[in-house]
Amino acid sequence: MNVFKLPDSLCSELNSMMGGFWWGQRGREKKAAWISWQKLCKPKAEGGMGFRDLKAFNLALLAKQGWRLQQNPNSLAHRVLKAKYFSDSSFLEAQLGKKPSYLWRSIMAAKNFIKEGFRWVVGDGRSIEIWNARWLPSSESGKVITTRTTMRQGENVASLISHEKGEWRTTLIKHIFLPHEAEDTLSIPSAP
Repeated sequence: MNVFKLPDSLCSELNSMMGGFWWGQRGREKKAAWISWQKLCKPKAEGGMGFRDLKAFNLALLAKQGWRLQQNPNSLAHRVLKAKYFSDSSFLEAQLGKKPSYLWRSIMAAKNFIKEGFRWVVGDGRSIEIWNARWLPSSESGKVITTRTTMRQGENVASLISHEKGEWRTTLIKHIFLPHEAEDTLSIPSAP
């Protein structure tokens, strides 16, 4: 499960077997399921039993492998997979390609989960587009929702930082963004 994507049918069958065991099913006899499997999989704090949905757990483990590839570019796994599948791009921009291995197919199945949770660390801000990238720390989407007014589409976060002082341009930020997004932006440590 940590390296290969299990077939959805196998995950469903295993979930069904765990549910049958939980409800005391023996052999082919049928027992009434008093609560749905989805509710049993909810965390205990939310009224569930904390069981794992195996399909979601499998994808989470594969996303962890993808995250390791992204974070450890000097690892042997990263170097081998990069040479074979994404030599001209980063892992997040990689495509499935022609005749991929089952390992690569499995990791690529979870790549969207990594992208959904991925946020930029601002640094100097040169690589981050203000209006399209996910860079705000406390926003759920990570993107700016303020309506674009004076700044152009391709503007990057570096234009919000005074490069002489290495600090945020507070007046500009408060003028452009909604108050909660301005606060969110100013709470990010800026790099000189």
